[in-house]
Amino acid sequence: MTKLQPPNILFITCDQLRMDALGCYGNAHIQTPNIDRLAKRSVRFTDMHVACPVCAPNRASWATGRMPSSHGLRVNGTVLPETEATFMEALRQDGYQTAAAGKLHFHPQWDYAPGDKAGVLKAAKGEGAVNPQPSESDLPYYGLEHCALVEDHNGGPYGEMLCNHGFDPWEDPHSFTYPQHIATRSKYPTHLSKTTWIADKSLEFLEQRDHERPFFLWTSFVHPHHPFVAPEPFDTMYTPADMPLPLWRNGLEKTFPERYLKKHLANSASHEAIAMNNISDNEWQRIKAFYYGMISHIDEQVGRLLDHLETQGIMDDTLIVFSSDHGELMGDYHLLFKATHYGCVTQTPALWKLPKDVSAGTVVDSLCSTIDFSPTLLEIAGVSTPAGTQGRSLIPALMNQPYESRDELLIEDQTPLRTLLTRDWRLTWHGNGKRGELFNRLDDAEELHNLWESDEHQDIRQELTARLLDALVDNLDPLPGQTSLC
Repeated sequence: MTKLQPPNILFITCDQLRMDALGCYGNAHIQTPNIDRLAKRSVRFTDMHVACPVCAPNRASWATGRMPSSHGLRVNGTVLPETEATFMEALRQDGYQTAAAGKLHFHPQWDYAPGDKAGVLKAAKGEGAVNPQPSESDLPYYGLEHCALVEDHNGGPYGEMLCNHGFDPWEDPHSFTYPQHIATRSKYPTHLSKTTWIADKSLEFLEQRDHERPFFLWTSFVHPHHPFVAPEPFDTMYTPADMPLPLWRNGLEKTFPERYLKKHLANSASHEAIAMNNISDNEWQRIKAFYYGMISHIDEQVGRLLDHLETQGIMDDTLIVFSSDHGELMGDYHLLFKATHYGCVTQTPALWKLPKDVSAGTVVDSLCSTIDFSPTLLEIAGVSTPAGTQGRSLIPALMNQPYESRDELLIEDQTPLRTLLTRDWRLTWHGNGKRGELFNRLDDAEELHNLWESDEHQDIRQELTARLLDALVDNLDPLPGQTSLC
């Protein structure tokens, strides 16, 4: 095991942040100066993909280093079993002071079952929101000794703070407001925004922590998850007319798998089911302007965290990881949100700033998975990896050492979709007898030409389908019987 001095660890995550929505990943339209300055001191991964392109399952894969089919949190609205070993608990048992501020999503946000339409209608009014804050008796919570938690809705301690300042916690659009693609100014001032509150609670922990122990802090921003609500001045920071139009080509919808076509055409009661085929170019640009405003707001708060570490003189002693639980379609293919396996959804930013800026400026193009985070964090901290971990340590890539890159990786879903990803190809299975997806990642990086039904590509389709079956078998839970069904 490569041994570094056990560092402090700051794990900064966002929800639904596209990799290409940051300056350090080549976006010339957005302003992210603080994340960009972090990137200059970091190792930057360019082909990092989620274990599942949905919030809760992938967050649990971060925490456990295991695939959703193994750790048990396979669907939003279910629970990460307490039998699962998290890297936070491993750090705590090794002497780390552990804390989290923001969104974890290891338990349901609402008290109704997935698919309960009556519950969804109540949720739109704020009814049934579950307080995400664990009680004192529940600590440590998945290994976290200190928590200040908030979810997509405003229930819990953040909502209580809004009430104390005379605001209605349900006045702003939230995760079950209709319609979900709304782009509007927040009713709350910037200093009372959810993004600022998460940074405030993170800084509160950093100021009050035990300075005799190394710390692990998970700062988990809820945004830029939809609906697209930004406080002043971030609501007007970007001019919609200046925003690039989404990826599209005429006739693209004719190559969609059935699930994507339904998403494209949908206009029903579901909070995310909107007729995306009817959204105009001007509306797409307005949504993107607010999305970018939310990201710049996060960037401002990331700057506060970095400044604190610098002021306290502990930047060199701190490992900082910045990432997102999945991406966002943002109008590409005239689709929105997630629920697809396009690269803009499965591919996420990943910045790793090592202590003393070791390997700063290194770019890693290897194919990597979010299940690799847990074993890497633990190895850097000098802590043993729990049995059953399915990820692999990224230490060699971080340290500019010889690194055996993956030839392929598996992406699961809370739906029947399963993807095999290689450096050259993406194959996504949608079910027997259904149109799937086959894209050449080298010749068609924008994924505009689905080759699933192309006669000249049937051999590679068959080969990748067989390899997908092998990958599904290879990724069976190495600890059978350990987890309970959710």
